Amino acid sequence: MRVLMLGWEFPPHISGGLGTACYGITKGLMDMGTEIVFILPSLKEKEAGQDTFLRSASGVSLTRGLKQAVERIRREWEYRDLPGLETRPVAANLNPYGQVDFGRRGIDPELLDASLQNVEEVSHFHGGYKKDLMDEVERFSAAATAVVLEEHKKRPADVIHAHDWMTYPAAIAASRLCGLPLVLHVHATEYDRCGEIGYDKIYRIEQEGLHAADHVIAVSKRTRQIAIERYGVPPEKISVVYNGVFPLAHQPDFKVPDLVRHEKRVLFMARVAMQKGPDYFVEAARHVLDALPDTRFILAGNGDLLPRMMRRAGELRMGSRFHFPGFMRGEDVRHMYSIASLYVMPSVSEPFGIAPLEALQCGAPVLMSKQSGSAEVLPSAFTVDFWNVREMADLIINILRYPEMASASLRLCQEELKLLTWERAANGILDAYARVCPNARS
Repeated sequence: MRVLMLGWEFPPHISGGLGTACYGITKGLMDMGTEIVFILPSLKEKEAGQDTFLRSASGVSLTRGLKQAVERIRREWEYRDLPGLETRPVAANLNPYGQVDFGRRGIDPELLDASLQNVEEVSHFHGGYKKDLMDEVERFSAAATAVVLEEHKKRPADVIHAHDWMTYPAAIAASRLCGLPLVLHVHATEYDRCGEIGYDKIYRIEQEGLHAADHVIAVSKRTRQIAIERYGVPPEKISVVYNGVFPLAHQPDFKVPDLVRHEKRVLFMARVAMQKGPDYFVEAARHVLDALPDTRFILAGNGDLLPRMMRRAGELRMGSRFHFPGFMRGEDVRHMYSIASLYVMPSVSEPFGIAPLEALQCGAPVLMSKQSGSAEVLPSAFTVDFWNVREMADLIINILRYPEMASASLRLCQEELKLLTWERAANGILDAYARVCPNARS
């Protein structure tokens, strides 16, 4: 079968776990014989040629007829109150969070004040989104629809598969224009990101998309329940397909410098935003340091709460024990996991969470919130309610004090990890396709 897939993140252009998941999904499906055209907001020409299934939505021209058709569908959605579609070539910059990248050198203390100011200026409404994000979603909706029609005309497709809310408007328009079934993949919701204070327009886009879809794939039972309870999606319309992880060719082996070898290292690595619970991590750290003063804490990542976390670490007099290396990628990420005594993911609401899987692969035991989808598939991991700072601190202390307990959990989790393959995920996705497309399993 042939799938037209829409997403806004794909390696090497990643800002979080979604890009990793999209790559794993496409690789798993293609290995099973599925043809995929993955449509992204923009690609450089040489990148688009690396994998034949990648298509860029930048630089497409919109015909008058297509513009009118998309505009007609647009008017059917009551939440659409944005400017009209453009008829020039489109280069949508769908990086939603506008992260400040401090680079490999981390944060220069001499430039800290300027850095904090820059990060604070990035956030313009709930969730830390960029102020022009809706305009970029609009541009992508027009451009991606044009690419879908072009691909479908070139060779008929069987289904449209879209990832997360920024692709929903494009996916709905393309589905209706092409007459193709629509499958939406929910990796996160506005409720996960912001709780009850989320951006109402995004809620409405998500709800419209989930109801317009012929079938919905959720990355965990937790996400499925949120779709049912918060968005009113019929239960029979949602399948749960867990993410996977690629096996590492070899175990990373980065040496800890002799100067700090005696210390324990506790790692937080995620977007520094409300959803990920960095404030609970910082508060718990103070209790841990009272008991184990030789512990070192690393809070890696960028986001709208980064300035507040820096200030709070200073207020709690933890500056010499806290490090903020900024956003990390590739080998730097594996390096950080491999030298960590413990990886902590204290998310307030985590639909799945690929980071714990990657940490386990690199030999770091994990402590995650009970509000995480990955806890459903890693029963041997340490878990705690995100809001229980005292219990979180006590668990961290015990894990660091008793390495045999940490080793036992790590060993069991790594066995559980063997079941979480992208082949297994691809099989689940093909089952979901089969609900709306008869030849998905032919």
